[in-house]
Amino acid sequence: MLFNSLFYTDLDKKIKHIGTKTDKLLLFGGVYSNLQALAQLKAIAESHNISAKNCICTGDITGYCAQPEETIQLFRQWGALSVAGNVELQLATDSDDCGCDFKEGSRCDSFSKTWFPYTKGRLSKNSFEWMATIPKNISFDYAGKKITVVHGSYSNISEFIYQSSPEKNKLKVFEETHSDVIIAGHCGLPFHQHLQDKLWLNPGVIGMPANDGTTRVWYIILDIENGNLKYTHRSFTYEHKITQRLMQQNHLPEEYASTLSSGLWDNMEILPEIEKMGQGIPIQLDKTQEYIAPKTKKTMADSYYNPKDLRKFGKITEWSEELGNKFFEYYGKVFEEGALSAREKSLIALAVSHVVKCPYCIDAYTKDGLQKGITKEEMMEAVHVGAAIESGATLVHGVQMMNKYDKLSM
Repeated sequence: MLFNSLFYTDLDKKIKHIGTKTDKLLLFGGVYSNLQALAQLKAIAESHNISAKNCICTGDITGYCAQPEETIQLFRQWGALSVAGNVELQLATDSDDCGCDFKEGSRCDSFSKTWFPYTKGRLSKNSFEWMATIPKNISFDYAGKKITVVHGSYSNISEFIYQSSPEKNKLKVFEETHSDVIIAGHCGLPFHQHLQDKLWLNPGVIGMPANDGTTRVWYIILDIENGNLKYTHRSFTYEHKITQRLMQQNHLPEEYASTLSSGLWDNMEILPEIEKMGQGIPIQLDKTQEYIAPKTKKTMADSYYNPKDLRKFGKITEWSEELGNKFFEYYGKVFEEGALSAREKSLIALAVSHVVKCPYCIDAYTKDGLQKGITKEEMMEAVHVGAAIESGATLVHGVQMMNKYDKLSM
């Protein structure tokens, strides 16, 4: 896709400016100590003649997987660039937690208490010293635009910013960095979004799948075509079973090891409701034909309702941006914990989904219910409650018919 050039001002002094780039670029994030994925990406870059200095990581080079030191060594040998992820920042400052901003007591928080000490205990002094030199943010000029690379956001390295996140959160980053294009990481999901003539890009991560039910991992190629910036999401597969086996042998969280094969996140506690709905639905961003997606069962593909359309739910803002954004803010608030628990709200949503006969919602809240530990018996009982209310509502309107009949037949 093409993006027109914009005027920009000087960068903030906290951002390391690396000059003007003119050749093809490769953007990626979240290596997560996955040596096999990094080696595969390095080979991809070399096959496209993309120099190491034009390969840029959005941070979290180390993390969940079993080979942190080997991954750092390969990254340095390759010579790619990176901004600091929260993991690098925490390791470089000798902190005791990963700084991922997981909710205390959550499953992700619990898992981090295993993989973070493991990572910290296997890195050399030289690797710690190198991580301390990684800049927090990088900027460069490309195709007449100012581009800034951040991890989470500019002011908060651990901020999770998704496609459905409020527009104001993203616009703030453009304003703080005086940028036309933001390249961000941390959230683990690839996406692109145009915002008031600016462009937000998240290349996704290579260390873990994108929760779409495939083993693929994601990156972005930037290029210049007719003077304009062109971006392409791309994906690849690698020897993930090696990575999985090493995680299991080193007693790292089995839930993360299983994700490498299932393509599904063990839990979705960090995800907004819109992104939760996309679980298990193959991402359709890859247009390069360099990867042939594994065949999946064909469900509803030839019907009026296509399950893949659920992933497009966030795009309903495109024809009415202001109202769409307000709806998603409201939607997210509704499903926060309140007088009703998130579990109770999920059951209500599932029942209503059947009453209004929305297959998208049924898919989404069946998956959501499973994530929240709702049993199939509870789900079916909720469906019967919805059916009873719908039937009762139909029958009680028979009184209107009876009254009208009596009036007309007098």
